[in-house]
Amino acid sequence: MDLLPDLAGLILRLLPCYLDRLRFRCVCRRWRLAERQQRPRLPPAVPFVFLNYRAFLSLPGGEARRAGGDVSCRGCFDGWLLYGPLEHDRYSGDVGRCFLTNPLTGATVEMPLLLSDRARTNVLCMRKVIVCSPDLIAVFLDARSVAFYRPGAASWSLCPSDDDDGGPDRGSYVDVAFYRGKIYALNTADELFVHDVGAAAAGEGAPRAAAASLPQTVDPEERFIRRCHYLVASRTGKLLMVKWTVPPFFRRSSPAAFDGIRVEVFEANLVEGRWLEVSSLDDGEALFVGSGCSKAVRFTGNDERFQGNRVYVLGYSNFFGYCCDAMPSYGFYDLSTGTIGQVLHDRMRVAAWPVSRMQWFFPLE
Repeated sequence: MDLLPDLAGLILRLLPCYLDRLRFRCVCRRWRLAERQQRPRLPPAVPFVFLNYRAFLSLPGGEARRAGGDVSCRGCFDGWLLYGPLEHDRYSGDVGRCFLTNPLTGATVEMPLLLSDRARTNVLCMRKVIVCSPDLIAVFLDARSVAFYRPGAASWSLCPSDDDDGGPDRGSYVDVAFYRGKIYALNTADELFVHDVGAAAAGEGAPRAAAASLPQTVDPEERFIRRCHYLVASRTGKLLMVKWTVPPFFRRSSPAAFDGIRVEVFEANLVEGRWLEVSSLDDGEALFVGSGCSKAVRFTGNDERFQGNRVYVLGYSNFFGYCCDAMPSYGFYDLSTGTIGQVLHDRMRVAAWPVSRMQWFFPLE
């Protein structure tokens, strides 16, 4: 069936869901060719939500997709899925396979499951994976541990710790990001440290400070305040930090109320070593932030659910108010208006899977 290129573009712009765009391609060869020609001019498809070992949620409609096999999907990082042994295999002593795969291109990277023979740390406990290049992978493991792996190598390379390098205490890392060929790590005091990828991958070179901490407010009820910090590289070449602060429920008019919630975005000025507050995002950008993947995308469509100058976060019960932890949900903060919106996918519950473990998944072709 023939389809004029301009008409194909209009149809595809009305399909923000990645699965719908795949179905469009599958109609026939000509439609597949039309989609390929229009792809560079289309707004990005919205991401999936990784729910648990077996399930993904397709946005915006909430269609669930499940994966099978003899290994379990342990997490997703940008467009890569991390697979490892099933739970009963781990506890039975069977080490099993550990690998990253891109489900669209079929690219697969096998990795050692254990960091070393002496340290029985399992890489499936990692908090974030960054594919720096086809021949280098970085993982954020815990409060101060960053490890590197070159495909085909026999083992991982651990970044030197504070105890080894004799330098200042770096505190506890809360997020890391790959920016301009280097790994940047953010700690709980908003201090930024840079890891030189080449030296760190060889197990050499301690990280150095890149940006100083922001002024910290003193609050007598500090232990009740929930804070999350995320690092994300923008499409316009900036390194951004998102700070999400949620006051305790007894400070709000109701547990589900939004009063007192504060979202702040800062840009790292690496020349002067300080943070600069950002009032708006550049060029229609939107930030999707999460523990496993944070990414900047540019929206140009008319879908009111996905617009630029917003920060999207998973699990609004963690950030906005109260809802069932087993209910897939996401919310956004609009920097233009200072308003908060939320979407609750009440058609699907994910039993015993807290929203704090959900992650964004961006298919990479």
